[in-house]
Amino acid sequence: MKSISCRVPKELCNPQDGLSTFMRRSYFALLTCLMTFSLQAQNLNWWDALHDYPNAAGPDRSRYVSISPGFMGPNALRVPALTNGIIDNELWTENTVEYHSGNGDQTLDIWSQFNIPLAKDKAVLYVTSIPLEWWWVTEETRDERRMQRQSGQGWNSGDLAFGIILRLANEEKGKLPNITFRAHSKTTTGGNITNARSTDGSMFFWESTISKTIAKTETSSLLIKGMIGFYTWQTNRNFLPNGSDQIQNDAGVYGVGIEWTKGKFKVGSDVSGYHGYISNRDYPTFWRNQFSYRISKHIALYSNVNIGLKKWDWNTVTIGYRHFFKTID
Repeated sequence: MKSISCRVPKELCNPQDGLSTFMRRSYFALLTCLMTFSLQAQNLNWWDALHDYPNAAGPDRSRYVSISPGFMGPNALRVPALTNGIIDNELWTENTVEYHSGNGDQTLDIWSQFNIPLAKDKAVLYVTSIPLEWWWVTEETRDERRMQRQSGQGWNSGDLAFGIILRLANEEKGKLPNITFRAHSKTTTGGNITNARSTDGSMFFWESTISKTIAKTETSSLLIKGMIGFYTWQTNRNFLPNGSDQIQNDAGVYGVGIEWTKGKFKVGSDVSGYHGYISNRDYPTFWRNQFSYRISKHIALYSNVNIGLKKWDWNTVTIGYRHFFKTID
């Protein structure tokens, strides 16, 4: 593709021009730049020839993307985090930086989460967001995913999601272990489906977590936990290789792990994932390890290391902090 050049006339910087003249000329200069960029950006002859467009799957280029975790960026269809079956009664926000690498993809993003207790030990609402992500992919990955950005790099915003966790049983108040139920929904706020970064479609999952404290002292505790549930998302019915002949994919969610707390430290490890029925790289599995340290009443440092267990999975390193505002009584 040709490089884009857009120069602003020197007279726009002349202080003798009136403000209205300056703004009018600036507007038309900017409009010309945008139109030039748009015309240049729409040159997809290379993509059309590579993917047999429009004969392969019709005139809508976005439908050529395979809506599957193995053929999209790492933030498109994330694996649910395994919680500990205990309601967090603190109001907090978490802000982290994540680096994902694997499957010919390198992605750097900002992750934010808000934890909002609704009723002590009974219910909590959370909201997650990926305000920005930057990505670089190899030429092979670009073509395999049918991405339209010829350079294989760019940036976009991610999805806003939310969920609610309800506690059904409390090990401290009966013979049953901790049992929670979670309902989660992803919105379609994420952008750039044409570059396989977000799905631009609905996604839901429901899961139940069971946990039990197996060892406890005055300063430490050891807890085992597991989850099972159901994950569903909208796909592209395009009949292409690596694509789908369905409009929806359903998957079973699973996870098993352990969590150790001692004073201000918390360490956790689990193996979690989901398994779809279309079998087009729709069964990611990760070994995930978490570490946090509460340095003060209001601040905790947080890190996470995920190892992909499938050859097309990605590895993730996360670092950030939580800011605690107050505890709900």
